[in-house]
Amino acid sequence: MARLFLGRKPRYAAIDYLAGRRSVSTGPRRYLGDVRTKLRLDSSSKRETLCELYAHFEDQVEELKEAGFSEEEAASVAVRSFGPVKEVADELNEVHNSSNWAETLVAALPHFLFAMLFALHQWSNIGWLVVILICTVGVAIYGWQHNRPTWFFTWLGYALIPLLVVGFFLLEHALTMKSLGSAWWVWLLLAVYFPVILWLFIHIVVRVLRRDWLLGSLMALPIPPIVGWFMTAQWKEELLGGGKHTVQSLEPWIALSFLTLAGIVVLFNRLKQRTLKVGALLVCGLAVVILIACSSGGSFGLLNLVVLALIILFLLLGPALLEHKVVDQDAKSPDYLLDHNRHIWAGGG
Repeated sequence: MARLFLGRKPRYAAIDYLAGRRSVSTGPRRYLGDVRTKLRLDSSSKRETLCELYAHFEDQVEELKEAGFSEEEAASVAVRSFGPVKEVADELNEVHNSSNWAETLVAALPHFLFAMLFALHQWSNIGWLVVILICTVGVAIYGWQHNRPTWFFTWLGYALIPLLVVGFFLLEHALTMKSLGSAWWVWLLLAVYFPVILWLFIHIVVRVLRRDWLLGSLMALPIPPIVGWFMTAQWKEELLGGGKHTVQSLEPWIALSFLTLAGIVVLFNRLKQRTLKVGALLVCGLAVVILIACSSGGSFGLLNLVVLALIILFLLLGPALLEHKVVDQDAKSPDYLLDHNRHIWAGGG
């Protein structure tokens, strides 16, 4: 049923509503509210979709009333004709969440850029790192301010990682300083930095989970390979200590892991069914574990592999467990969502 009303222009459906057509009864409104809770769309698409669905309810109720049904009977028949709420919502989610190839390639681009850093032996080139990080943060800010499209969440994940790295280096610096008197300013900076970063992360994660937990998993996708390769390179003694031979020997494997992420993102964005999207993310996690195990030649250790696998499962499936704890503050009535954009459609925008 969902595909039947997607052919009409949302603007015209809303104008029908604004023109003073009689409101449908409580049944369709309750149905709209149930559909809204299952829509995993950005706020603009959600309002537009509900406006269109509302207009179709009105059309059908009016036709049934002209055929001799009472208003309550017409509303009841209209609701039943639309089918189960979950099926309608799932179909709408599939239609609106499918990305075209341009959007898909933009979503995969940050993974590809970091793969090229290692493939071209430029991971230690500060200039290239700074340029890529500035571009990443800039794209993430742009996407956040422009309705947070699906392609934006991969960029957001990379944009947040430097904040964690800076906090880690500050903590490492404070712990290595022998004199507490000379390190007081570092601890003071940490006392300010970590609460601000924690607030920012919580704010972002909550906003993402209100939209869709799968997008939270997509945002966390760069973290598993980064954690895994840091563990493999024995980062504390070798990577951060100035020795580059371990990382250089891993460069092809690291590049391959980020290319794998890029391929999974392409698959994720082109798939429509949610179960297949979840499967793609889990395949990505398995691929990262396999690549790390193969690169180490067995020296990584079974315990480390188990720990890494648990971390990956938490990062990829943890958002699903957290989603139900997040209150949807967009839980407005259908009337509010319909009225919210009156001036836009009425003005022809």
